[in-house]
This record gives sequence, C-alpha cells and structure tokens, in this order.
Amino acid sequence: IEGILLIKVYHGTNLSSAFDISIHGIDLNKSLPNLDFGKGFYTTDNKKKAIDRALKKTLDYNRRNHCSEDAYLVELLIDESMFPTFNTKFFEPREQQWFEFVINNRMDEDFLLRNNITNHNKDNKFDIVFGEIADGTISSVANSIKNGDININDVDYRLFIPESGRYYENQYSFHSLKALSCIKSISCAIIKPHYKGKRRRR
Repeated sequence: IEGILLIKVYHGTNLSSAFDISIHGIDLNKSLPNLDFGKGFYTTDNKKKAIDRALKKTLDYNRRNHCSEDAYLVELLIDESMFPTFNTKFFEPREQQWFEFVINNRMDEDFLLRNNITNHNKDNKFDIVFGEIADGTISSVANSIKNGDININDVDYRLFIPESGRYYENQYSFHSLKALSCIKSISCAIIKPHYKGKRRRR
C-alpha cells in the first residue's frame, strides 16, 4: 500500500501475557517502572533476542507463580511511515546521550527532580524511543548511583562504551496510545525450546 512502510518487531513473553495482548491489545499500565526508555511496551527487531527474553521471562514467571506456562513470541507489524507524526527519540549505538538516558530512566522521579535532570522519559514525553537494549553493566551502574556509592555527575560514560562499536541489539519502545496506533497487526506463536539429549528428571 502506497505510503505505508511496514516492519516486523517481536515481543517475548509468557503464554497468558501473549494471549492478553492478542485478545485485549497492549495495556501500557501493565509496564514495569524504571525500564531503559521509561514505562512502556518494548519490542525488538531481533527475533533471537525476543525468544531469549521470552524463555527467561517465562521461567521467572513460572517460578514465582508455581505454574508451567510456555514461552510465546508476539509478532507485530508497525507502520514506520507514521513515526514523523509522533514525538520520537532515536539513538545511535552506545552514544553518551543514550547511556545517560537509560541511567536516568532507572532513577526515581524525586532523584531526577532534585538533580534537575530532564534527559529521561519518566513523563512519557516521547511516544516512541529507538535504541540499543541496555546490558547488565548499566544496571550495575544505576544501582550504585541509587545506593550512593557513585555520584551521577562523576560517572565516566566512556568507560562503558566499547571502542569496537559492538552493541547489544536494538529495541523499539511505545509509550502512548498514539504510538500504539502505528501497530497494524499482532500475532503470537508458542516457542518450543530445543533440548540436547534427554531432559533430566527432577
């Protein structure tokens, strides 16, 4: 269709969450706080990364709820041609602004106000954000700042940006009902884990 630019993205999750998304749509209120780009619905254009996320999230969910749900992959088609009508934020891999943005979104709002920090999306001022998925190193830095072990103004972001340019895959996050309007279709499929050899009995 002329004017439409469809791209496929993925969201890895457990069965009940996948079915809820397929039947009722995406509920932004169910998002966890303090995520990379703020409270929102997260997807990636890397299928393997979404599958890995689904397996981990389902394992955690089953342990917490003492159940045995399967992992599911939610596939979404989004119309990228609509992005200019949104307030968007796009980052290059591992640029300093991205690092600061992710760290700031991990902080509490009171902390951001006290330190006059505005480079964040805690207020969902951006409808869609695109950039790299943060790794565990950044989580450790954020926790050290929260615990008072590091002053946020003393963090040397260059120490956490690999010179090789290698990065941890990209993600699209959606933070408003307006942003969700660019999603044109949603489908989901079960993820069958592949086991080498026989599974051990517990």
